Amino acid sequence: MENTGLVLEGGGMRGAYTAGVLDYFLDENIQFPYVVGASAGACNGSSYVAGQRGRNYEVIVEYGSHPEYISYKRMFTKRQLFGMDFIFDTLPNQLVPFDYDAFLKQDTTFVIGTTDMESGAPVFYDKYPDRSSLLQLIRASSSLPMIAPSIAYDGRQLMDGGIADPIPLDRSMEDGNKKHVVVLTRNDGYIKGKMKGAWYMNRKYKQFPLFARAMIERHIKYNQQLKLLKEMEEEGSVFIIRPKEPLKVGRVEKNRERLHQLYVQGYEEAKQSAELLASFLGKES
Repeated sequence: MENTGLVLEGGGMRGAYTAGVLDYFLDENIQFPYVVGASAGACNGSSYVAGQRGRNYEVIVEYGSHPEYISYKRMFTKRQLFGMDFIFDTLPNQLVPFDYDAFLKQDTTFVIGTTDMESGAPVFYDKYPDRSSLLQLIRASSSLPMIAPSIAYDGRQLMDGGIADPIPLDRSMEDGNKKHVVVLTRNDGYIKGKMKGAWYMNRKYKQFPLFARAMIERHIKYNQQLKLLKEMEEEGSVFIIRPKEPLKVGRVEKNRERLHQLYVQGYEEAKQSAELLASFLGKES
């Protein structure tokens, strides 16, 4: 699978779908030499690269209903809906350990997408000197505006990678890949609507006007990316795995059964696409 990239969209708790897809890949020993993800895509991608089958399920489904994972009370008291310390410290270091040594042993290039608050532009990282830096960058990529603080790293203030580059296909192409398998968390035909409350976003992030603009115009970028994906899919350089029907699970979801069913859906729909995927991967780029 030389010159083939795996591109992972984010989507918060909709990432349970991606977790199912990636576990199917691991079960079938489908290994990509290059993986790029933003937000929940980066979270899922790291466990996939480390070969930790089932870890994403445990983090999202088993712990998704934990009071420290999502808390509306904390949202009102600390302006943090997701328990970022719990998700990016307690879980990977204690409760559901992330295998950093296994991650390092892989030849896979793993790229994390973030958004720079000063420029509003995407910033990607593919070097992780230690376990802490990797977890910090995944946390930055998953830090949603309004409900999580930014992360200081390498002289920048970073936030959710899904803002500046929701589906990081361009990065995969820039890094030399000729074919791309893209896992989306929205069904075919989905069109992102214009963000409401743009005035508040401008006021909230008045110190970072370019970041605010990136937030406000995110729907434009996202819909453009969907258009490009469709064109590349038709020409044969992109293979898309996406939910066949609109999801009942949103970015914020605590219901274990819904998350479990979404994981199963991802696994089964990846399985159903196996023959076509094998044909796509077998073609010369």
